[in-house]
Amino acid sequence: MGSPSIEGRKKQLLKLKTIFLEREEAFIKALYSDLGKPAFESFSSEIAVLLNEIDYVCKHIAKWNRPVWSRHLKLGYVEALKKKRRPYGSVLIIGSWNYPVQLTLMPAISAIAGGNCCVIKPSEHAPATAELLKEIINQAFPPEQLHVVTGDAQTASLLTSAPFDLIFFTGSGQTGKAVADQAAKQLTPVILELGGKNPCIIDETGFSKAAVREIVWGKFLNAGQTCIAPDTLFVPHSIYEKTLDEISASVSAFYGEKPQASGDYGRICTDAHFQKMVEFIGQGNVRHGGAYDRFDRFIAPTVLTDIKPGSPILQEEIFGPVLPVIPYTDLKTLLSSGRLQRDTLTGYIFSKNKNQIQLFSEYMRSATISVNQVIHHAASPHIAFGGVGRSGYGAYHGKAGFLAFSYEKTDYQTYYYLRFQGKFPPYSDRNMKALKKLRKWLL
Repeated sequence: MGSPSIEGRKKQLLKLKTIFLEREEAFIKALYSDLGKPAFESFSSEIAVLLNEIDYVCKHIAKWNRPVWSRHLKLGYVEALKKKRRPYGSVLIIGSWNYPVQLTLMPAISAIAGGNCCVIKPSEHAPATAELLKEIINQAFPPEQLHVVTGDAQTASLLTSAPFDLIFFTGSGQTGKAVADQAAKQLTPVILELGGKNPCIIDETGFSKAAVREIVWGKFLNAGQTCIAPDTLFVPHSIYEKTLDEISASVSAFYGEKPQASGDYGRICTDAHFQKMVEFIGQGNVRHGGAYDRFDRFIAPTVLTDIKPGSPILQEEIFGPVLPVIPYTDLKTLLSSGRLQRDTLTGYIFSKNKNQIQLFSEYMRSATISVNQVIHHAASPHIAFGGVGRSGYGAYHGKAGFLAFSYEKTDYQTYYYLRFQGKFPPYSDRNMKALKKLRKWLL
């Protein structure tokens, strides 16, 4: 069975685009139900990003899929290569609850661009969004193209044991390991998008009210439940108090003195995650915020100081609206201390010092380093989004997504004008000498 044509793939993608445009309000309501997400955040960080991705992919997919021919002259023959992209076939996509539309359908866009059929398993922890996706997608697409299956972790386990050709998972490292283990039993390739403790560093040259405002926005967007949010902020001793004051001022400017009453601030997705945030708050001194309401799953934007070394909040990904702010003396000492996770999804630095930026960039193993901004880079289709080490493996978005969900197939032909008989047994010393001398032309 052949893969869908480029025009057929575009048709599927444009159908998705129409769904986003026509059902925008339904998506916004579902996201509010699951996460208390403001309409502006729902559109900007979920729907608009997907619309932009579809536009970009549709514009470039024909070029990406174009075969590449090449010829190479050898001694006795000419080799002709035709390289083309081919879909894996059937793809399983397991989505995440924190951005349950974007992180579920962004890989689907890449999978469709690659020519695959998809089964999508949304997160059960965002039930309103999962049911909406099931209703809309299954009505708009035939099951052999795109199909949504809802259910809990047991459903996900059953799906990962099915004979898919590729599995894409977004979520925690612990679950990611389980998915990879299950897939390995069938030698199914896996793309894992996990998380990590994305460090954020300010130095004296990078400090400004605008920089602090950027960090505060990125940290507390979606109530901190963002895999690329600044996890922990490191600030020089010389500007530590000034930075803390600016953080408090920015939080108050964004969400008011009573953020629970703000229509621009979200909620924690699950009771278990809420409890984890409460425990984190108790591991330091509260400089700002600290309030919470279990019934409303509300955790105030919280800033912590004076955290004891070895506390869980310094070891585990926070993934919520709790920001530890830690003073440091100089960047070299900080980097050599082992306090920063190197293989995160991204690393942030606010600085005007090129040497400091270079030092940080060389230290980090993450796939991206972001200078003087947070979050925005992940919305760009020009940048491959993915992890390394503990933050996962494989990347997508834009061309990277097309490549991730397809493989290179090569047609190889040779045209002989002279045949080298010395490659056949019985071998001789003379033929070995000829091979060593002419290996680049013979092979």
